[in-house]
Amino acid sequence: MISKIRFFKSAVLILLAAVLVCGCTGKPHPIRQTELALGTVCSVSLFDSSKQALLPASFSLISQLESKISKNIPDSEISVLNCSAGLSPVVLSKPVFQLLTMARKYSILSEGMFDVTIGPVVELWGIGTDHAIVPERDKLEHALSLVDYRNLVLDPERSSAFLPKSELAVDLGGIAKGYIADRVKDFLISEGASGGIIDLGGNILAFGRKPDGSDFRIGIQDPFGGRGSSIGVVTMAQGSVVTSGIYERFFEQDGKRYHHIFDVRTGFPVENSLTGVSIITQESAAGDALSTAVFALGLEKGMALVEKTDGVEAVFITKDKEVYISSGLKDSFTLTDRNFKMRGAF
Repeated sequence: MISKIRFFKSAVLILLAAVLVCGCTGKPHPIRQTELALGTVCSVSLFDSSKQALLPASFSLISQLESKISKNIPDSEISVLNCSAGLSPVVLSKPVFQLLTMARKYSILSEGMFDVTIGPVVELWGIGTDHAIVPERDKLEHALSLVDYRNLVLDPERSSAFLPKSELAVDLGGIAKGYIADRVKDFLISEGASGGIIDLGGNILAFGRKPDGSDFRIGIQDPFGGRGSSIGVVTMAQGSVVTSGIYERFFEQDGKRYHHIFDVRTGFPVENSLTGVSIITQESAAGDALSTAVFALGLEKGMALVEKTDGVEAVFITKDKEVYISSGLKDSFTLTDRNFKMRGAF
């Protein structure tokens, strides 16, 4: 863990140095702040230098929201909710209740392929921690029996949530970064920011307008390359790009790699032809949740869900380096890496 933290600090310093160098050229450039947050490297960039004070304020907001919704923080509202499973409802703050409501919405939309109550399975595998392990079959079957988004009871009048059985647990890891990005965007706009880019560990949200009026060009992550490498570019006036892939978090045991996107039908990491899915939406929370669900559904069923959902587009990358796009991207996606083959719409 110490080595990872040192790496992230180095990355932060490199990014900050790059901003300072750009500042000496005399050309218009974004102002940027980069910090470790949400367990990853996050940055907020703005096009208006007079809004410098909004950068640390944005990270204060990120920290406040994380303290409420992270299951890794013992006194967070989500931790209290999970500890109260089978005992009593828990009254929640407005943002946490809103986030749970959205998480259940996308659980329903995806017919459970994204499931807000996946907590027991996630905890058992421990991927991303120092105790990641392939669970024993009986323990996994028990954890899987607890996963059912219909067990999350929400009461809008009391702004409360209830998990009616002990051991039930919600996990917002598949939607939290997108939700927080949306709230940071709302804050920045309310404070008069003209435009910028929010990057929460690769969850990208571009808003407003660039100084020259041109569209944003967002790279689609290369699932076979390092962070920041891309296979193509999506051009958009504004919006969010969120990617899920088997390269993000994983561990190896007995020569086999296990990634962090779970199949709610088996309790094991999803196995299909895909290596990465990028979802393009206006709302980053939607893209976050749907990137998980669409990846789990696979190419054919995932594309079908994208095509029937308003305001959602997607780029699919297979293990054979084939690229498929949804119909709405035919004029806005450009493949830039010749090692990949464009197959168009599925």
